[in-house]
Amino acid sequence: MINEIVKVFGDRTAEILFEIITECMDDYLYIFDLQNNTFEISQSAVKRFNISSNVLTDATNEVMKVVYEEDRRMLTKHLADVCAGKEKVHNLHYRWIDKEGMPVWINCRGIVIEDTEGNAEYLIGCLNETGNKRRADNVTGLLGGPEFLAYLQSQREPITKGFFMHIGIDDFGVINGSQGADYGNYILKSVADCMKECLSDKQRIYHLVADQYVIVDLEASLQEEAAKLKSKITDRLHDFIVSEHYEAVFSISVGVVDATTFCEGVEECRKKFEFVLKQAKSMGKNGFYIFAQDDYEAFLRKGRIVAALRNAIVNNYNGFEVNYQPIVDCQSEQIIGAEALMRFSMMSDEGREVISPVEFIPLLEESGLMIPAGRYILNEAAEMCSEMQQYIQDFRMNINVSYVQILQGNVERDIMDAIQKYALKPECICVEMTESGYMDMTPSFCKFRKTLDKNRISFVIDDFGTGYSNLHCIRDMNPSYVKMDRDFTAKAMNSARDYELYKNIIPMVHGINVRICTEGIEEKEWCLKMKELKVDYLQGYFLGRPCGKERFLQQYAKGINVK
Repeated sequence: MINEIVKVFGDRTAEILFEIITECMDDYLYIFDLQNNTFEISQSAVKRFNISSNVLTDATNEVMKVVYEEDRRMLTKHLADVCAGKEKVHNLHYRWIDKEGMPVWINCRGIVIEDTEGNAEYLIGCLNETGNKRRADNVTGLLGGPEFLAYLQSQREPITKGFFMHIGIDDFGVINGSQGADYGNYILKSVADCMKECLSDKQRIYHLVADQYVIVDLEASLQEEAAKLKSKITDRLHDFIVSEHYEAVFSISVGVVDATTFCEGVEECRKKFEFVLKQAKSMGKNGFYIFAQDDYEAFLRKGRIVAALRNAIVNNYNGFEVNYQPIVDCQSEQIIGAEALMRFSMMSDEGREVISPVEFIPLLEESGLMIPAGRYILNEAAEMCSEMQQYIQDFRMNINVSYVQILQGNVERDIMDAIQKYALKPECICVEMTESGYMDMTPSFCKFRKTLDKNRISFVIDDFGTGYSNLHCIRDMNPSYVKMDRDFTAKAMNSARDYELYKNIIPMVHGINVRICTEGIEEKEWCLKMKELKVDYLQGYFLGRPCGKERFLQQYAKGINVK
């Protein structure tokens, strides 16, 4: 056989065979000429790793450049032992750097070839990625993600139609946790089988990770055919669940994206592909979502804002600001305190953009960044309260607290630290929460409320008159006072029916020894009506708009009548 190969390829047999074999395998073959310090590896490695050529003439230095820094010492020692004749076999697990600069685990194996004098001449072997994704899945019997990508890349013509369906089993973790891994694998296999039965000859299915699959159709129209296929699969899965006597009841959520998205590049396609399933899952179980550019732009904007929030926190809270809005005694019309309001701005293509609290505060809560951001606002507000008390004795500062700060942080400790740091009386700090923040009487919230009461820190229910807030809520929470929602106030000032409701709520709240602050005061006449109703405190644009620290000090430090 060897003689026949030599006849065909001539003297360059070894070189030609190396090229042929490397094209036929996923792993990377290499030949390391130890005596001439040259290194040759499969051409495909150049596309994957941070090397400029598949032939390196200064091998010792060039190979080390692609090896992860922490692993270089180990490899250097091993190669020294090979050259010294102490090691005859090469078999190491270490990391190479890919084109994006990320470390990739590899297993590099090889044998040492000696010259006629017994010196190490060549190290020949194979390098393969040990962290690489499996090309197929034995549980479901389906090809995996790499083969899905290979199928798309193998298309001779650009993709001009069709769709990808990103499918996830809803609450699969519950099945795995309650029934065990073996039954979970059975469900994965059964779901795959049910979906395969629903496919046409032009459609393919792949298993991605865990409980996620993808169906690809490069022929059909997007919305109509995808919806039909989803319905067909849902019906088939229902039949399976019934046949199993409801041993496991589950559904699937499906996100659909146009197959032409692949032409935008693998990374962009991956982002939209992940996005559609996330949107489908957010709709609840059995969700079905087809990609919409407007939704995607909103999703990307959220990502940019979260990145900006994180960057601001890391960089000494640059971009955050505290605004203060005065709170006025209704009868004397004198300022008694202020509410600290979080504000945020970030750099955009158009310059510095002010982001609405309605937009950025939920993102702070979702990301967990509310804990450091809230601590910053708390300390700024406490310092401002201390400064204002130089001009207005017993000036009070209202600070909004998120349920995230209670559940994930230790906000009661932060409040006490701020009070101590700025030598404030505890009763000068008022903690505000909307009713949505404490509907669940969890141990964390009960502990928080107990700490406030123990330290004489006022608790305020914000936005009363909306959502689920009611007298039952006031009784359970026992606040120092409630703040009537600004929209509720506006309706009462413009509708006789709403005014009657508003008017009757006030004595009931006062009847359980709870004070009232009316938000949304925009006209002088409204102030007079609130006086008649014997409201305790007022807040609104007519009395003063939110403003920064310096302006607030200029306008209100002397305690002047804010009319």
